[in-house]
Amino acid sequence: MNDSINDSTIYKNKSFIKNKNMYRLYKNEINKRNYKMLLYVSVSLLLLGLLFLLVNWIFHVFNDGTKYIYIFWISFSCLCLACCVLLYQWFVNHATAILYIFLSGIMMSMIISGTYFYRENASAIMIGCIASMPILIFDELWRFYLFDFFICILFIICSFITKSFSISIIDCVNTLTFCFISCMIGMYTIRLKLYDVKSKYQMMEQLQTDQLTGLMSRNAIIKEIESYYKSENRTSGALFIIDIDHFKKINDTFGHLQGDRVLIEFAQIIRENFRESDYMARLGGDEFLVFAKDIDNIETIKEIAERLNQKVRKEITLMENHIYLTVSTGIVLSKRFTNFEELYVLADKMLYEVKEKNKNGYKIYNNN
Repeated sequence: MNDSINDSTIYKNKSFIKNKNMYRLYKNEINKRNYKMLLYVSVSLLLLGLLFLLVNWIFHVFNDGTKYIYIFWISFSCLCLACCVLLYQWFVNHATAILYIFLSGIMMSMIISGTYFYRENASAIMIGCIASMPILIFDELWRFYLFDFFICILFIICSFITKSFSISIIDCVNTLTFCFISCMIGMYTIRLKLYDVKSKYQMMEQLQTDQLTGLMSRNAIIKEIESYYKSENRTSGALFIIDIDHFKKINDTFGHLQGDRVLIEFAQIIRENFRESDYMARLGGDEFLVFAKDIDNIETIKEIAERLNQKVRKEITLMENHIYLTVSTGIVLSKRFTNFEELYVLADKMLYEVKEKNKNGYKIYNNN
C-alpha cells in the first residue's frame, strides 16, 4: 500500500455518471420514452380521427378535404401501432427517428388542411400543433429546433402559395411567434426530461455501487454472479471473500476516517490484482467479495491469492504510526451453482478456518 493517502482520495472513487454528451449516454432511455410517446400520439390521433369522422357524419361540419385528413390519421396511426407491436425491439431502438417521421406525416397533413382546404382563413390549428411539439419530442435541442423551424417554414411557404397575401402575413407572424415560443418551451422541457433521466441513472448507480470505494454493492454483485451461472458459455468461477485482519483495531486506534482511507486503498489493490472483467464488491465494513470468471485451475487461484497477500503486506503510516496490514481470504471454486448463498457459505467457511489459524492467508474449496 502507499505510505500516505490524501484526504481527497476518499471522494475520488464515488462513481457517478459523467459525460459531456448525455444524449448519447442515455440514448436507450430516450428511445424508450419516445417509443411511449409514439404509442400515446398514435392512439390519440386514432381516437380523434374516429371522433371527428363520427361528428362529421352526424353534423356535416367539415369539408370533404378535411375528411380525408382524418382518414389519413386513422390509417397512419393504425399502421404505426401495428408496427410497434410486430417490430417492438426495432421500433424501441429507433424510436426517436420514427417519432420524427410519424410527426412529419401528421404535420404535413395539418399543413395541407390549414392551407389548401382552408384558404380563406388564418390557420389557428397549426399554431396549436407547433406549441405542442416540445411535449411530444425528447431529443437533442438542435435537432428539435431544426425540425420545429422546418415545419414552420414549410407551412409559411404553403400559406403564401395557396392563400391571399394578407392572410399569409397573419399566418407567417403567428407561426414564427409560436415557433419561438415552442423553442423556448422545448429548451426547458427537454432539459427537464434529461435531468429526470440523469437523476434516475445516478440513483440506480448509487444503489449498485459502494459509495466509499467505488466497487459494486452486495446486491449488484449477486445479480452478476447469478447471471453468469445462467449463461450458456459459463465455465467454473471462483468466489473470494477477503477480510482485512485486525481492522476493528485500526478503527478503534486511529478513528474511522483513517479506517476509510485503508478501505479505499485496499479497494484499489483489489482492482489491480484482479481482471477488469471480474466482479468486485464491498459487502460492508472490511469485508470484500470478488468473483473471478472462467477459472478452473487451482494453481491460478493460488497465484492470485498469493499476489494479493504480497501486495497488502506492506508498511503504511497512519497518524505517524507504522503498521502492517494482512488479509484473510476464503475461496470456493465451483462450476455447479444452485444459489449465491451456497457459494457464500462455502467461501465463508474457508475464511473462518484461515482466521482460526492466525489469519494472514487463504484457503480454497474445490466444489467442481
